[in-house]
Amino acid sequence: MIRALVCLLLLTLSAPLHAEEKEYLYFRDVTIPAFQNMREFFNLPDRKGNYQVTLVSDSIGPLTFLIIRAEEDVEKEVKRHRSYSISDHELHHSFSNPEGKYNLIVEMANSNPAGSAKVSVIVVELP
Repeated sequence: MIRALVCLLLLTLSAPLHAEEKEYLYFRDVTIPAFQNMREFFNLPDRKGNYQVTLVSDSIGPLTFLIIRAEEDVEKEVKRHRSYSISDHELHHSFSNPEGKYNLIVEMANSNPAGSAKVSVIVVELP
């Protein structure tokens, strides 16, 4: 989880100091049991902008990360990443909401039958 904190620090430091409205939105460590998945929903309507989604884990894989764009009841997969690493799972992806009409859903799946996976979810609003 140290990698997640370093990642968060780098993303925070890369933002200009005058951009007070466009900052870190969300940081959470989640634990996903074996053969389970978890969804995180971000309500972004009327919040125009560009966002950086970062998912980081030092757990034993395989892990699957999905970035989904939702508009009302319609979901569209934007990015899927499957990682078979023993550790160092990482996904960085931008999410654009130019008209402020989309919601963001992040889904994480743990396919490891032996144990749970800890994943850090970070969402930052870009300037």
